[in-house]
Amino acid sequence: VTVPTAGPLISRVTNAASQSLTIAPNTWVAIQGTNLAPAGDTRTWQGQDFANNLMPTQLDGVTATVNGRSAFVSYISPTQVNILTPPDAMQGTVQVTVTNVGTASTPISVQAQALSPSLFLFGAGPYAAATHTNGSYLGPASLIPGATTPAKPGETVVLYGNGFGPTSAPLVSGSPVQTGNLPTTPLIAIGGIAATVQFAGLVSP
Repeated sequence: VTVPTAGPLISRVTNAASQSLTIAPNTWVAIQGTNLAPAGDTRTWQGQDFANNLMPTQLDGVTATVNGRSAFVSYISPTQVNILTPPDAMQGTVQVTVTNVGTASTPISVQAQALSPSLFLFGAGPYAAATHTNGSYLGPASLIPGATTPAKPGETVVLYGNGFGPTSAPLVSGSPVQTGNLPTTPLIAIGGIAATVQFAGLVSP
């Protein structure tokens, strides 16, 4: 691993699904900047990064903290680091830092609250990341030719989101397996018409 010649510099911290500037506990977050990882080092976490069946808090010497607590690092590159924020409650202005092989960034102030709900998108959007109940991708046939098909009226579909807050089952910090229902069912509208929500909960970190 090459020690960077300049320290990491954070320019932006957002909800990874919506690009909102407000983050929340147990939420996927994108940290953007420069020198965030060793030059030429771009990768996602791999099986060997999970020690003691816990999500990694460092990849190749790259770590991050949110509100003073270690975050879980899923992707690193010199210009972006993706993390899962700790499940601990946080509210108001919090500090985010990245450390690249022992060199820490100047903390950046980020707004946090209990919820930062958003839907993941296919690529840059505008289509929400969704599947049919059989697991096949949902979207216009032209979105991913040969893989996506549109929903039919009355069909049950699955939407994937981020930042919806705590669940009925307590979160186990660092565990790659998480479950639990949302205590309040979110309201979902499709084309301005309310949909029936059959399940809303956590299926994985």
